[in-house]
Amino acid sequence: MTNEPLLKQIQKWTNTVPLVVLGSGASVPYKLPSMWVLGDHLINTIHFSEDINKDSFEDFKRKFDETNDLERALTEANPNAEVVSKIVNATWSFINEADLIAYDYIICSTNDVPLSRLIKHYLNTANSKLSIITTNYDRIAEYASSLAKAFIYNGYTQNHIGYFSEKIRNNQLNKLRGFNGQVNILKVHGSLDWFKTTNDDNVQLPLRRCIPDGFSPSIVTPGNSKYLHTHSEPYRTIFTMADEEIKAAEGYLCIGYGFNDVHVQPNLIDQIRNGKPIIVITKKLTDQTKQAIINNNCKNYVLVEQEGESATRFISSYYGEYIEDNSSYWELSEFLTLI
Repeated sequence: MTNEPLLKQIQKWTNTVPLVVLGSGASVPYKLPSMWVLGDHLINTIHFSEDINKDSFEDFKRKFDETNDLERALTEANPNAEVVSKIVNATWSFINEADLIAYDYIICSTNDVPLSRLIKHYLNTANSKLSIITTNYDRIAEYASSLAKAFIYNGYTQNHIGYFSEKIRNNQLNKLRGFNGQVNILKVHGSLDWFKTTNDDNVQLPLRRCIPDGFSPSIVTPGNSKYLHTHSEPYRTIFTMADEEIKAAEGYLCIGYGFNDVHVQPNLIDQIRNGKPIIVITKKLTDQTKQAIINNNCKNYVLVEQEGESATRFISSYYGEYIEDNSSYWELSEFLTLI
């Protein structure tokens, strides 16, 4: 990179071990479905025989056809509980299938996993601890942390049948022998590994290939149900932990995050408006990202996105816009070469 002052700024901010925020763009390299692909899958595979459910689902399909926006369609259509339940199960199955393929790809090949390299980089610091907040259901953060030989804390005991327990967090997990450090992974919209029993208990069942009988996935789909379910556990405690991490962080590195989430975004914006530095790397900056940062009196930021076919655009609060030709620093693998 030829812009030396901007490069030094990026290196300074990224090497203070910022809080890492992962959005859906962080999973795209592993062929996890986008929200649009998920929405298209739902409308083409879910069917109902009962009129009340058919009408509710048809309303959602119309909204999706009009908007091409899954979250907006689910919010405006506000489907009934039966339809939402089927959407949740279909969402889990579709994403889980892609996730397990990604898992095989990661463990059965010598391909580079950039997120794992980033985690290793941060675990080599004195504190040997890193926190990741993600809106994704998939396990990419867990796979990457495992490759980095980290102990993973996500709110659950790390057993074949894990139980939710906030008390684990208070242990000195980063000091455990045999691990390179500790990674806190806070999944604010749930995880493919999380389920509720018929007694409403929260359990973690790792790497399931199907939903067990009598269990329901603990994932929060877009739309109005997002606001309803997040008042219950484990989400309530996970949100509290995420808020604490956001407030305690010295800075933020956002990867593929589009600033369109009501649970992470507000507290994050409050902190960066107060001067904490933020770096966003993504293929295409969303309008929400620009509004939240550039147009919101934020003082310390670097935004990185693709420019054309073979260049990178940097937008800096200090140095304005800068384009580096013949580069793809908006990809994590290439961004790591800067730091």
